[in-house]
Amino acid sequence: VIYREINDPRIKFVTITKIQVSSDLKYAKIFVSIFNDNDEGRQKLALEGLEHATKFIRGEIGKDLKLRFIPEITFKIDKDIEYQYKLQKIISEIHKKQSDTKKDKNNE
Repeated sequence: VIYREINDPRIKFVTITKIQVSSDLKYAKIFVSIFNDNDEGRQKLALEGLEHATKFIRGEIGKDLKLRFIPEITFKIDKDIEYQYKLQKIISEIHKKQSDTKKDKNNE
């Protein structure tokens, strides 16, 4: 639904990473990441876009699933993915520094 039906530029690069549904199926937490963006301002805009579309999303879910209740949806930034991005960036910087150091030694 998010990718096919919603044309909001705030959620253009949003990826759903996991969904947690309560045992009674009344609540769903949808965790998202924003492709290649750790900027909190952009994350906030993306969450606002998703929250703005929540009623529409719930309606579409209700059409597709035959449930007694349509879950209340909340969107959260997936901090695990953010941590992985940061870790990957640190590792890349270390590799670059090591590569630059080797080049400097070879040029001496």
